[in-house]
Amino acid sequence: MQENMDFKRMLSERWKQISDEMFTVSDTPVDWISLSDSQIELLENNCNSSEDWTRVRVFRNAELDSVLNCVFRGEVRIAMIPAEIEGRLVDPILIDCCLEDVEVLPGCRILSTSLLRNLRIGEGVVIENCGRLIYEQGSMCGSGTDLELGVETGERNVPSSPCLCRGLASVLSGGSNRNDYLAGYRTFLDGFLSELKSRKRGVIGKACIIQDTPVLENCFIGSRVSILNACAVRNSTMLGGELNPASVLDGALVRDSILKWGSRVDSMAIVEKSVVGEASVVEKHGKLTLSFLGPNSVLAEGEITASLVGPFTSSHHQSLLIAARWPEGRGNIGYGANVGSNHTSRLPDQEIKPGEGMFFGLGCSVKFPADYSQAPYSIIATGVTTLPQRVEFPFSLICEPYSSIDGIPPAFNQIIPGWVLSDNLFAVQRNEEKYMSRNRALHWKPGGKIIREETVRMMMSSLEKLDVQSVKEVYTESDIPGLGKNYLTEAHRLRAIETYRFHVRFFTLECLSSSPEKLSVFQRDYLEREFPGVSGEELHDIISHMREVIADSIRKSREKDYSRGCRIISDYGDVR
Repeated sequence: MQENMDFKRMLSERWKQISDEMFTVSDTPVDWISLSDSQIELLENNCNSSEDWTRVRVFRNAELDSVLNCVFRGEVRIAMIPAEIEGRLVDPILIDCCLEDVEVLPGCRILSTSLLRNLRIGEGVVIENCGRLIYEQGSMCGSGTDLELGVETGERNVPSSPCLCRGLASVLSGGSNRNDYLAGYRTFLDGFLSELKSRKRGVIGKACIIQDTPVLENCFIGSRVSILNACAVRNSTMLGGELNPASVLDGALVRDSILKWGSRVDSMAIVEKSVVGEASVVEKHGKLTLSFLGPNSVLAEGEITASLVGPFTSSHHQSLLIAARWPEGRGNIGYGANVGSNHTSRLPDQEIKPGEGMFFGLGCSVKFPADYSQAPYSIIATGVTTLPQRVEFPFSLICEPYSSIDGIPPAFNQIIPGWVLSDNLFAVQRNEEKYMSRNRALHWKPGGKIIREETVRMMMSSLEKLDVQSVKEVYTESDIPGLGKNYLTEAHRLRAIETYRFHVRFFTLECLSSSPEKLSVFQRDYLEREFPGVSGEELHDIISHMREVIADSIRKSREKDYSRGCRIISDYGDVR
């Protein structure tokens, strides 16, 4: 019941965010007037023409001297008076255009555009050197398109809408209550699409800039959106606003998609049948298809297909991510990474669940099906090929074997649980600070820290698994559940126990130190179990020492890069 209420609240909140922008359009001003004979004469003398001048209306005090060489068809309304935009007065201009069933509000500057049809153009809009800007009643502006969020064969499909967020996409694409949530979402979507279909004219919002773009058709364009030198924008929604408008730039192509606030599609990128989350970027020939890309993410040069990708996920180089359900995001996909072995030669029906914050190294190849959702902030090292598997140890390193071991299949890799905490703690702190400082989204907040109760519980579960009954030199999945198709050495098992235990203790003591009144039942039980009879002063000394250990670990993990660089590159230290 509570989950259902949370779902309804989430949907209601998202609807509130977009409804004012998309459906609260001010009524047409009452002071449209017919053209006078002298105004018609002036327009014709300036090489303008109309099939029927009685169907052309203007504002009172319209300045028609700047209407030159235009063609008017159907019901056309042109305000042709100045507008105040961002504190300055903008004069209207209308030159070398064809307008058909169009309403142009004050302060618009429209030049050299071959056709504007069935549009309401807001105050202060700039349209220059464009081709066809048209809208057909009944268009859905990218909503209602099935996104393939986790598998290409349709089992996790979710219809798109501007209200779809990372949280909604997650519950709608998987989980035991998925069908119930999906039914409620589809009911909402039917009403939303009905409103869209009833819209008679397309909307180009206040103070938009559209330049050097040959095609813009069947779109909703929010206020202050920029479309500059785009290849085309078709059947899509671009959300805007004073602080965080979307943009499409420099040869980019957008089709059947939704671009949320502050998102950008740039430099010949392609976005098709997808949702680009708030403040996210698709650029440098990147391809986003049938996917949801979460807030503050970057896709450059690579390809993401049929995937749900959460916030702060980065793919800065040529790589592939396909059929991934990764709602937590915060990960990185390295150059040449092939996270996409979803095809068995029968159907592309396989999938992957990466863990929060996973790092896919250069040139790795990840075979499906795979589930790393219980191994957050783990790293698959450079060049590693992983077998289909389920891994359940957080902050792990999966790397090539250090040596061949009798009885271990040659395709198995080596896993070092907790390695990110023991040997790479600088990366954890850097990522945590990065998520906070680089958030550009206004309608979404980054949320909790990396080491929090959720990840601590995973560490405690790992400790239980690592507490083996029979000690061996090498362990596999048959000895320790959750290792996947990897092996674990005894030395690394002991080190993992030490690392996990330290960080569970540190987290709980830090919570006690900072907010003792906010301790959860889980935290209180752990403290009573681990520190029976220990005084507050003793606990203070313990946490102080642990902080020093943490600081030293962070420093050492960074110094490793520095010392290695200085050994290899002669001026490494000079430039750093």
